[in-house]
Amino acid sequence: MPPKTALAFAPAVISNFFAVHTEALAKDPPDYWRAGATGGGFTLSKGVYTSAWLLRSSSRAVSAAVNGNANYPADTTVRAVELLLDAARCPPHLVELVQTVEVPIKAGFGSSSASALSAVMAVAAALDLPMSKEEVAFFAHKAEIMRHTGLGTVSSTFDYSGAAVITKAGGPGVAKVQSVPVPHDLRVVTAFLSPKKKGGRLGSQRMRNKVNRLGEAALERASDRSLESLLAAGYEFAQELGFMTHAVRTLVALALEEGAVGASQNMLGNALHAVVREREVARLSSAIRAASKFAKVDSFHIGGRTAQVLAE
Repeated sequence: MPPKTALAFAPAVISNFFAVHTEALAKDPPDYWRAGATGGGFTLSKGVYTSAWLLRSSSRAVSAAVNGNANYPADTTVRAVELLLDAARCPPHLVELVQTVEVPIKAGFGSSSASALSAVMAVAAALDLPMSKEEVAFFAHKAEIMRHTGLGTVSSTFDYSGAAVITKAGGPGVAKVQSVPVPHDLRVVTAFLSPKKKGGRLGSQRMRNKVNRLGEAALERASDRSLESLLAAGYEFAQELGFMTHAVRTLVALALEEGAVGASQNMLGNALHAVVREREVARLSSAIRAASKFAKVDSFHIGGRTAQVLAE
C-alpha cells in the first residue's frame, strides 16, 4: 500500500497581551475545550509548513524533522498528532512530519502553535478523517496546554487572519475572536535576539494573578477594536509585566522614536515587533541592525494567510 501524504500551512502569530483562563482544567476530567486565554495580537504572512507522510505499520510511531533537524524536540507537535490519531481510532501508522518554520523558534512568534496546527491538519487530510476544522485544530490546542507551550493561540489562528482580540477563552470554535481592522499599508518589523523557554515563567499563582490583572486591563483598553488601542494595550502590558530584557526595551524605544505606530515585546519571547508604514520598513530595519549586532530582523504583512491544507 502506498504512503498517504498531505501538506498544510498555519500562520505564525504575535501576542501583545493575554490573560490565563485554565479553571476548566480543574474539572474531572479536565475540559480543554473551555480552557485557554483571552488577549490580543495578530497573525503574520509567514508561518509553518508541514508535510505529512503516513504508512500502515504493525505499530505506531510519530517523528518530526524541523528545518532539517530530525533530532529537534518537537514534543507539542508529536503530542498533537498522537491525540488526533487516538481520537480517530486509526490503525497503527508510521508518521513522518517534515516542517519548515519560517519564523524564529521560542521567541514569541507562535511557532509551536503553528507547527502543531499545520501537523494535525496535514495528518487529518492524509487520512481523510471525517472531522471538522475545529475538531482537528482542537488537538493542537490541547497539546499546547498539556506541553505548556501555549494557551489560546490555536483558537485565534485556526480559522482567522489579521489582528484580533480574544474576548472569551476556549478551544477552537469556543473562544470568541473579534477582528481588529488593519490599514493595508501597515507592516510588522520584528527583531529576534535569543530563544527563551516559555514553560515555568507563569508557574507561580502570584505571577498568574499579575498576568491576569494586567491582561484584563489591556483587554478593556483595546475594547474599541482599533489597532492603535491594541498596540498601546500591548505596550503597557509588557512594560508592567516586567519580562522585557534591557536589549528589547532599548529597541522598542528606538522603534517608537523612529515613528512606529506601535511597538512592544513579543509575548513571551526575547524579541520585539513594531508596526510601521510600508515605506518605513527599510529605514527601521536598518536602524535596528545598527543598534544591535545580535538582532535578526525581518518584516511581515499582517494577516493575509489562514491555516489550510495545501495539497493531498
